[in-house]
Amino acid sequence: DTTLSLSRHNGQGNNSKSTIIFYITAQRAVILTMKPWIKKQRWHLLLLCLIAFISSSCTTPDPIASWHMINVDFGNRQGDANLLIIGDRVLMIDAGYYAEAKQAVVPYLKKLGIKKIDDFFISHPHRDHYEGMAAILDAGIRIDRLYYKIPAPEIQDCCYNKAHFLKFIRYAKSTGTQLIRPKTGFRLDLPHQSWIEILHAQEGNLQGKALDINDMSMIMKWHILGTTVLFPGDLNQRLGRYLSQDPRMQADIMKMPHHGARSLAPNSFLDAVNPAYVLVPSPEWIWCGERGDRPRTWIMKRKIPVWINGTNGTIRVDFGLKRTTITPERANKACKLRAYGKMTVPRRLSENK
Repeated sequence: DTTLSLSRHNGQGNNSKSTIIFYITAQRAVILTMKPWIKKQRWHLLLLCLIAFISSSCTTPDPIASWHMINVDFGNRQGDANLLIIGDRVLMIDAGYYAEAKQAVVPYLKKLGIKKIDDFFISHPHRDHYEGMAAILDAGIRIDRLYYKIPAPEIQDCCYNKAHFLKFIRYAKSTGTQLIRPKTGFRLDLPHQSWIEILHAQEGNLQGKALDINDMSMIMKWHILGTTVLFPGDLNQRLGRYLSQDPRMQADIMKMPHHGARSLAPNSFLDAVNPAYVLVPSPEWIWCGERGDRPRTWIMKRKIPVWINGTNGTIRVDFGLKRTTITPERANKACKLRAYGKMTVPRRLSENK
């Protein structure tokens, strides 16, 4: 295993400059080639059309990045499955249970033509977060780098089986995946001046306070085009109360921790994040039931637009230079102020809070 704490650079800027030089040269070549034949007005129009076509090919695509919260929250199961695409870089944070990943995640990846995951993060070692990784590998989709943590021996709960977890880690290694165990402060640089960082990665109990596996979640923040997205895993009450004092938790969009269930991080943590928009990886029976009452009430009181996997299906967020667009698979009003369908924000989200 390798422990990394330094950022990685991809040379995106050099590639962009080379592309611009290429297209400028191509424009000049078109003009020189067409000049002898430009004798009539129609050739002027043709020349302008050709130049416009070449120029449009040189522009940055919009959107340039996307987050897909894939729906693995159906039936009586819950889970997280987050796909991030930035330029030609593909990341995932968790992938749900094996069966749900095989049914939902793998077909979704294949539909997008994804044959390789560059970086896969397991937020914490509960089955509804790490098992789906094996379904992806079984489908022939390669994973280059796997990031994970092994909790301290004193951290235990009902749903953590170390031997089972390490079996999946070894399987990934057997396919050629590089294993990486990052720590707090780890930063991964991505295309388009984007990056993702681990704000906090708890190693053991807090002083005088016993924690569980959910509190071992990597608390991750993605920076993209001036907008921030917080992925707090399944952060629970005790560590959540501690982190609510950390101003770095503030983000424009938040993935709701712990599937919107009542044991999730306290309201003080949600207040510290202060998101403009929230996505919830929860089945309908949790979000609309007693277990989802506290976060659901918090959302409604603040009139925050919210989308839930269990009622809205897979949710996609596109990040562009001019706008950010949130698109659910379907609109649904269940257990929220109104049915938030597709929503477009014309500027960076941080400018609209």
